[in-house]
Amino acid sequence: MLKLEHIFKIFNAGTVNEKKVLIDLSLTVNNGDFVTVIGSNGAGKSTLQNVISGTIFADSGHVILDNADITCATSAAIYVKSAGKTFIT
Repeated sequence: MLKLEHIFKIFNAGTVNEKKVLIDLSLTVNNGDFVTVIGSNGAGKSTLQNVISGTIFADSGHVILDNADITCATSAAIYVKSAGKTFIT
């Protein structure tokens, strides 16, 4: 199971270029679930995937994978737990 708890991600915080991307996002994906994330440009789809995969860190909140807190885990550590990122071209 993948669980996101109160995820926040803000880019360029405190500047005129501040962009609030993920704001208090909570989500549970059970084993066997199929999830599609859709949205317009700049909606936060890639940021969400990057937070889950460990490419970037959330400013606050928790990412839980199979009951293990992976919030600050590296991409390599998360890959071992089977939550890798796939690019579609």
